[in-house]
Amino acid sequence: MIFLCACNGDSSNGDGGVTEAGSDVPTAPPKCAGDFDCPNAGSKCWFAVDGGCTVQGVMGVCMSFTPPDKCAPTVACGCDGTTISVCAPAGYVDRSSNYAGPCPDDGGTDAGVD
Repeated sequence: MIFLCACNGDSSNGDGGVTEAGSDVPTAPPKCAGDFDCPNAGSKCWFAVDGGCTVQGVMGVCMSFTPPDKCAPTVACGCDGTTISVCAPAGYVDRSSNYAGPCPDDGGTDAGVD
């Protein structure tokens, strides 16, 4: 069996693969720090539920989303320590978060009381 492969050695031209301009490969949604970074009027900046919190800031992605009439909100613990509860695309919230689910009790008046 013989396989034949040819390259011209010129790296300035594409090889006709799936990443070449004009291909049918979908592009990733634009990254964003807030809604102001989204290029389309109907887009909003959404952050992955388990995206974590860093000093440099977490980037979200711009997506269009129309909430259904009845929506079960996505709940996550925000980087500021407050619980996020928002109608959002599955797996996303409207600001950066540490993890899915509500933030733990901050040790208010119930702590240590019988």
